[in-house]
Amino acid sequence: MKKRRKQTILALFCMILALICGCGSGAKSTEAYAVAETAAAAEMYEEESAMDGGFYAGGGNMAAAAKAPAAAIPADEAVEAAVEESGTTSGTAGGNSTDVQSELPAQRKLIRTVDMYVETDNFDPLLTSIRERVTALDGYIERSDISGQRTNHQGEPYPRSAYFTIRIPSTKLDTFTALVEEGANVINKSENTRDVTLQYSDIKSRKKSLTIEQDRIWALLEKADSLESVIALEERLSEIRYELESMESQLRLYDNQVDYSTVELSIDEVKVYTPTAPETIGERIRNGFAKSLQNVSDFCVNLFVGLITSSPIWVPLLVLTLLVLGILKRRAWKKRLRWNAANQGIENMRADSSGKD
Repeated sequence: MKKRRKQTILALFCMILALICGCGSGAKSTEAYAVAETAAAAEMYEEESAMDGGFYAGGGNMAAAAKAPAAAIPADEAVEAAVEESGTTSGTAGGNSTDVQSELPAQRKLIRTVDMYVETDNFDPLLTSIRERVTALDGYIERSDISGQRTNHQGEPYPRSAYFTIRIPSTKLDTFTALVEEGANVINKSENTRDVTLQYSDIKSRKKSLTIEQDRIWALLEKADSLESVIALEERLSEIRYELESMESQLRLYDNQVDYSTVELSIDEVKVYTPTAPETIGERIRNGFAKSLQNVSDFCVNLFVGLITSSPIWVPLLVLTLLVLGILKRRAWKKRLRWNAANQGIENMRADSSGKD
C-alpha cells in the first residue's frame, strides 16, 4: 500500500508540473498531462490487477497498451508515417535535383542509334559478310527484311533491297560501321546519341525510396492488430511492388539500349554506284561511254532473247510464207511457159503462111 501511495503522489506531482508548464505552452501541457496520467493509471491498474489475481472481466491490459502505441495507430496514419520515414532516410523522395546529381553513375548512360543507307553491286556476298561480322562482334540481328528475285515483263531482273535492324555492343559500334563502309557505297549515314543518365539515376533513387518504404510497412504490418490496418498496409505494399517491377523493367530496358547500340541498315542493289562526289570531265566521259556500251549490250541481249522466245510464232509464219511464195513462183513460171509456148506457135503459124505465099 505504501508503494501505491508513492505512485499516487508521483502522479499528482506530474500533474501539477504539467499545469505549471502549461502556462508557457498550452498544447504541450495537455499532451504531457495525458501521458503522465496514462502511465500512472497503467501502473496503478497493473498493481491492482496483480493484487486481485488477474484482469477484470471484459477488460484489457492498460500497461501493455501504453507501452505498444504503434498497434493503435490508424491505418492511414501508419502508411503516411512509413512514407515520411522512407523519404527522410533516402533523402531523394522529394525529387531533389541536388541529391540526384550526387548519385549519378561514374559512366554516363548514352543510347546511340545509327542510320545507314548503302548501295552494292554484289548483293548476296554483302549480306553474308554482314551476318558474319555481326556474329563476330557479339551482336545480333533484331529484324531482317530482304526482297527476293523478280523480273519484269521483258525478263529483266528487278534490283533487290534489304533492311536490317542490328544490335551491336556499344564499344564495337564504330568498328561495325567502318566494315560496312568498306564493303558498300555509303549514300547516307546519320547518328543520334541520347543521354539518359539523369532519368536512370532518378529511377534508381525512387526505387531506393520505395524499397525503404516497403521495409517500413512490413515492420508496421507485423505490429498491426486491426483488420483495417492490415488491409490498408497490404494495399500499399501491392502498389509498391507494382511500381518497383515497373522501375526494374525500365532500368533493364535502359541497360540494354546503352550496352547494345542500334544500327538501322538499308541496302539497295545497283549496277552502277551513285556518285558521292563531283565528277571531272574525264570521269563523266568515261562513265557516259560505259553506260552507252551497257545500253547497247542490253539491247542486243534483249533482242536475242526476244527472237528466241518468240520463235514458236515467227518460225511457222516464216515457213508458211516461204511455201506460199514458192507456190506463187511456180505458178508464175508455168504461166510464163504457156505464154511463151503460145507465142512460139503463133510465130510458127505466121512463118508457114508467109512461106506458102
